[in-house]
Amino acid sequence: MPSQLRLILAVLMLCVLGMGLAVYKNRSLGVPLWVGTKASSWLVEAKVSFFHDEEATPVTVKLALPAAAADESIGQEAGSLGFGYTTESGLSGLKAVWSARQPSEGSHALYYRVRFPERFKTGRGGEEVKGSSPVAHSPGLSGPPEKAAQGLIEKSRSVSADADTFFTHLFLQLVKDKSAQEVLLLRRHYQNVEKVSEENLLIVMGIDLLQMAGIPARPAHGVRLDANVGAQQALSLIEYCDGATWKVKNPAQPNVSLRSENIFVWNRGGVPLLDVIGGENSKVTFTVVKDMISLDHMNSLRDSPFLASTILALPVSERAVFRYVVLIPLGAFVVVILRNIVGIPTLGTFMPVLLALAFLEMDLGLGIVMFAVIVAVGLYFRFLLSSMNLLVVPRVAACVVIVTMLMLLMSLISWRLGVRDVLQITLFPMIIIAWTIERMSLIWEEEGKRNAIMQVGGSVFVAVVAYLVMKVPQIQYWAQYFPELLLVLLAAILLIGRYTGYRLSELHRFRNFSES
Repeated sequence: MPSQLRLILAVLMLCVLGMGLAVYKNRSLGVPLWVGTKASSWLVEAKVSFFHDEEATPVTVKLALPAAAADESIGQEAGSLGFGYTTESGLSGLKAVWSARQPSEGSHALYYRVRFPERFKTGRGGEEVKGSSPVAHSPGLSGPPEKAAQGLIEKSRSVSADADTFFTHLFLQLVKDKSAQEVLLLRRHYQNVEKVSEENLLIVMGIDLLQMAGIPARPAHGVRLDANVGAQQALSLIEYCDGATWKVKNPAQPNVSLRSENIFVWNRGGVPLLDVIGGENSKVTFTVVKDMISLDHMNSLRDSPFLASTILALPVSERAVFRYVVLIPLGAFVVVILRNIVGIPTLGTFMPVLLALAFLEMDLGLGIVMFAVIVAVGLYFRFLLSSMNLLVVPRVAACVVIVTMLMLLMSLISWRLGVRDVLQITLFPMIIIAWTIERMSLIWEEEGKRNAIMQVGGSVFVAVVAYLVMKVPQIQYWAQYFPELLLVLLAAILLIGRYTGYRLSELHRFRNFSES
């Protein structure tokens, strides 16, 4: 079979398969082709990890669940391998329970996922007090710490009218007036006498002060609904009773509502967030993803046999990584067009794509400046290395060390100057930058500095164009929910691979041929 015929058949098969899967999702499963046409939903995943070192010891893991998990209209699922799963309901609320009699030795990870619409409200407001009103219990402070606590309480009480305003004014003192004598005395007491860690200091101290003021209070936990944060620890909140309802607030931002902060209350009632029996070094982390389709369509897609063609079957922590992995082919396609059709010179194929991925996580202008500084300084040191007559591999390894030191030095200087955006310099692929410096120096020596600067400049230009393409919300949506369209992209790349005509940048060189 001729190669041209094989190419045509391959292109047709790829297009039919990719577009067929996309049409099936759109027509049969109702997944919209265009972003923003349907209501979006949140997916919050709790990942419980622990270490088990004795095979004969049974393991029981209990994770407190949000009140939303009891709502049948809210989607939830649990992931476990080798563990039995059930839910436990009691006075302390709903819990997920995993158990195994003889789990394997080593690290284990358990998952619980809850999906809810973007405008979901349950779990953020007040909860009516059941039975008799709760009673506040005094923490038992005495001496100077008690007098300091009473002073803070009286100050807050004098400018407040109810439990809500008292909470706000009390924690404004604790958060913003850390240099006040009463606050310093209480902080030292809880740190030195009560042995409270710095991360739990505000919660423990605030609950005790509320109890002393006659306001029942207990700890709660929340999750910040921000898909760009990545894996996050549970946010420590405080739940207090105003006499009729239990309310939850963030003590670090007492004058801002949880809805304004976009915080979802995961569990309340003062129960421990995680309880692991038979395991060590246990912890729970949360990962948040914002799905751009409605909850009903997400459930239809999840139950379909074609879920394997999407990244939605992966754990949320892995999906956060694949959000950018699925964009790499798009960047490669831009490089192919600009190199083979337009004729812009670049230093390889992967360098512009990886540079564009780094730009997605930082400010574009600042990223270009940081890249130019690293390459310029690294090129200077590369010329110093060339005078030592080193072999290629040691020379490139030396460039990697130099680039690493430059990135570290720029980060330290920017931290001292208060420019925190420069800390994102670690997103640059240092191996690619080191090889770019090596290639640029060789071109500089063999073809002249003009060609070297043109190729590096062309690479940066291609990276910027790829960044602008990958930044388009519609393209990101297709890459995540219709990754089968990458097969159509592959077909286009195969067709361009057979193009042997003039490049657009070369037309002016051959204009005399067309005139003759």
